[in-house]
Parts: sequence; structure tokens; C-alpha cells
Amino acid sequence: MSKVELSRMTWKETEVALRGNPVILLPMGSFEQHGPTAPMGDYRYADELARRIAEGSRGNALSLPAIPWGNSEYFKSFPGTLSIRPDTLRAVVADLAECVFDHGCDHLMFVCGHAGNMPPLEEVGRDIRRRRGVRVATVSPLAWITPELRAEVYGSEHPNTGHGSEPMQSLGMYLFPEDVRSDLIEPGNAPKWRGERVQGTSTVFVDGQPVHMYLNYEEITPNGVLGDPRLGSAEAGRRIVEHLVAVGVRMVDWFRGQDTKG
Repeated sequence: MSKVELSRMTWKETEVALRGNPVILLPMGSFEQHGPTAPMGDYRYADELARRIAEGSRGNALSLPAIPWGNSEYFKSFPGTLSIRPDTLRAVVADLAECVFDHGCDHLMFVCGHAGNMPPLEEVGRDIRRRRGVRVATVSPLAWITPELRAEVYGSEHPNTGHGSEPMQSLGMYLFPEDVRSDLIEPGNAPKWRGERVQGTSTVFVDGQPVHMYLNYEEITPNGVLGDPRLGSAEAGRRIVEHLVAVGVRMVDWFRGQDTKG
């Protein structure tokens, strides 16, 4: 199989590959806690997905090395979390995008594995369009986990999932089993702050209405776990990865057919 990762290619190989104006995939994630059991480097999932998507695209895509750090401010109380400011992330992504465009490519797709990176990516994308007249795309593979897939994998369309449990536990067990500590599994906590229901890290519901409070994660769950990590398995991870790659290949094929300068 031809190389699809720029990190493995010589400049001569890259020169040839870029002549076809492939979709350039820029994977990114974060370096943050995922409960006591799953490894912190979740950018590796985005990196692996981007590589597999590029392979599945049969020459229509190439994958850049992943940006390993993201905006994870709300996890910083957990040992080892590494977070960069949104403006730092915007600057790094913008600089890399300029390199891609300078090499004559005009189909750039961000493969985002961390929700905290989405707002900065939108700002970068809109700035690129304003300055360069080029549309970029962002995909968030975890958003492709449909109710049907959850029912197939977990036996329910509404399994007890969340940060620190599924699906990252299963992805780790499948992709990086040597790094998962299933012996350290702890039950998750209900997402609440001072007795009120919480969604994400910034929304508290009072009398059913949202109030934005900008919480840190240890205020919601001291062990960093929501959901039930016991749902995880390598087989679940395999089925999720295969689904995400299949969807990703379709996204690449669609995007490559778009006029990004129109």
C-alpha cells in the first residue's frame, strides 16, 4: 500500500502525492484525563483514525501528524493534563494551514477528536476563508456514533456513557490495549453541581433552564468519570473504529469533490 502519512514520506514522494490535490487530514485531540483507566493521550485516537481514513480513501487523502495538545483548561486539576490556550491552538493550526495551501493544496480537513477544540477551529476556518478564499472542513468522528451503532455495540440506544468511560475506554482497549488499566475501573458519577444537573462543563440546569457557569471537571466528578467504563471492550472498540473509518472515507470522498474556492 502506498504511504498515506506525510511523516513517513520523503519530499520527493510528497511532491508526487500532492500533484493529485488530495484531501489533507490534520488530526488533533488533547492530552487530558479519561478516568483512572484510559490513557491520557487521546490525540492518538484521532491520529489513528486519520491514518485509516487516508488508507481507505485509496489515494484521495494524506494524513499529517496529529497536534497532540488541545484546549483542556477544565481538566487541569488532574495530574498530567497538558492544555494550550485557544489563541495558541488557533495560531498553530493557522500556521500549518498556510503551509498546506503554499504547497498547492486546497482541500484541508481537520479531524477533531476533542470538543474543546471546535470553537477555535471554527474561528480559524472562517479566517482562512476571509483571507485565502478557501473553505476548510472540520469533522468530529465521535459525533458519528449514532443511536443505531450504540444499540448494536452496547445493546441500547442510550447506554450509560460519558467522559472517562465510553467510548474512549473501548477505543483504548482496541487500539492501545497495553495502556489501558481495567484493574483501576471506578464507577462514574452523576453529572451534577451543587445538586443541579450539568451538561458538559459549562451548562447548569436550574428549574430546567440552562445557566452557563464554566465549571472545572473535578467540580462535576472528582474521579473524572461519567458513565460506566465497565461497558468497554476491545470488540466494541473495533466495531466503533470500523464505523468511524467508513464514515470518514465517505466524508473525504465528498469533500474532495467540492470546489473549495467557490
